[in-house]
Amino acid sequence: MKSFHKSSLTKISLGLVFGLFGGVWLGAAQAQSELNKGLSQTSPLEIKPRLSEPAEIHVRAGQLPDVRLTSNVVFRVLAAEISAQRSAFIPAAKTMLELAIEVGDLRLARRALEFYLAGGNLTGALESVRVWLRLDPKDAEAISTEMTLAAASGQTSGLTTALRKQIDQAQDKTAAIGQALSILGRVPDKRAGLAILINVLQESSARNTLAASIAIADLARAAGDAPRALSAAREALNIDPRSEDAAMRVFEYGLPVDAAQAFKDARGFAAAYPSARRLRLLLATQWAERREFDLAMAELVAMAKLAPDDIDLLFIQAQVAYRAKRLPQARELLEQFVKRQTENELTSPANDAEGATALTEAYQLLSRIAQEQGFYDDAVNLLEKIEDPSARHNARVRQAGIRAQQGRIEQALDLLDSSEPQSAQEKHLTASAAAQILRDANRLPEAIKRLEAADVLLPDTVEIKYELAMLYERNQQLNDAERFLRQVMALDPGHAHSYNALGYALADRNQRLPEALTLITRALEIAPNDSFILDSMGWVKFRLGDYPAAVQYLEKSYRLRPEVDVAAHLGEVLWVQGKREEAKDLWKAASAKEPDNATLLETLKRLGVRL
Repeated sequence: MKSFHKSSLTKISLGLVFGLFGGVWLGAAQAQSELNKGLSQTSPLEIKPRLSEPAEIHVRAGQLPDVRLTSNVVFRVLAAEISAQRSAFIPAAKTMLELAIEVGDLRLARRALEFYLAGGNLTGALESVRVWLRLDPKDAEAISTEMTLAAASGQTSGLTTALRKQIDQAQDKTAAIGQALSILGRVPDKRAGLAILINVLQESSARNTLAASIAIADLARAAGDAPRALSAAREALNIDPRSEDAAMRVFEYGLPVDAAQAFKDARGFAAAYPSARRLRLLLATQWAERREFDLAMAELVAMAKLAPDDIDLLFIQAQVAYRAKRLPQARELLEQFVKRQTENELTSPANDAEGATALTEAYQLLSRIAQEQGFYDDAVNLLEKIEDPSARHNARVRQAGIRAQQGRIEQALDLLDSSEPQSAQEKHLTASAAAQILRDANRLPEAIKRLEAADVLLPDTVEIKYELAMLYERNQQLNDAERFLRQVMALDPGHAHSYNALGYALADRNQRLPEALTLITRALEIAPNDSFILDSMGWVKFRLGDYPAAVQYLEKSYRLRPEVDVAAHLGEVLWVQGKREEAKDLWKAASAKEPDNATLLETLKRLGVRL
């Protein structure tokens, strides 16, 4: 759905107000000025007639209507624009569409369309574009937009005929098929959209073309019809056996149907057409996804021999080696890449921006490798080599994290304090990183002060308020935690974890349990399969004495995410039901995974259980 930022609406509205109806006309202020001049030169007896008959400006430009521009029209246009600036898009759209119908100007209908889309109202948007079409039935953009919105609204009647006509009349059949695919891809029922596309193409002048078969394959994939997607992809490859696009689809769409055959097909095409870079990269990627790292690396090495100047292949090899945890090999490949990329920058300065991005990614991965190998100083120094201004702040935050991992907390904080964040996002990241470092160092009051300062600086940032609430809760400042969680709910009513956090905090303290249940129920409505929220629901049900429901929610949570905290809760519910051996078995498994888990240790101590 298209959305509009206020600045873009301002830009459009100015263009509308100062260029409306296609001719040079007086803006509202100038029109009022002219009226004032007339009034100042008129005797009192003549004022009433002048006001009772508003000023008119008749303009005509090209095919635009001969508009009777009255002060009423100007007022309604400005009122609609002001409403839109205040995010009241639907009233603005209604005003603009009514005006478009009255004066017969298609640009007002288009403006109404934009407002309806900004307000998420598909029905109104479709009505607007149909008014636009009535005013200019041959406008290609209006025709395409009407079909797109009709498809998105599920109104598919007539689409088959309209799309077939569009394809048959188009000189560029491939582009027309692509447009049809884009329109039908918006049909809510993807299988219905696929059926329409097949009907359109089978009876059109573009049937049995490469573009037609590829379009059917793509929409079949989107509709979840893997066999049909593969069949259409094979048809495309039969039409053009050299098409890399078709071969890639045969491979990708064939994987869920018959993976062994899909790999065989891809390797066969790569052997016949060794320069098929995209297919071969996809092949290497799929092998890496299946942890067949030797096969992935062999494919990349073979490609590099064929294209020795393609240094990007070095970086991709390094990524595969890193995923395979072959850290020395990954580091060696990255160092080769950095050397060759630096040499390329010296000889081809025109590619500086692209090269800087490539080097940034290489240094980031080199730093990660050094960190995992325990070479923390090397990791920090590698990040220092990043020169791309857009990546410098993130690099500084990562350096701070590495220093904190070394236990050098003050040095880490100094790095953050000297990072000079520019955007709101960078300021938020800096404050959050500092708070996390201090929290992990058990310096909660200092962490809270950092986020309190950030909240003053960025008062409407939901993430900061939520993080601050979590720190308050951890520091046993429940009133402050509740205050900030409710601020989060006010700013973002769909923030499931704010409801969950407050509900769980109350349930864990055995306080205001009906309210806790209401809060967690709301969280679960927003995110019904969130394991943390399911754990909270199980816990509040336990506190309320509904043990069967508690077990049901906790078991579901544990299946989704076998966390030790959930095991501690589930074990306690089983324990109080008398299922003590079952509870002990669960706790033993959890303890083996995470012996120092605070929730588990507290549970065992409180219940007097020795494992």
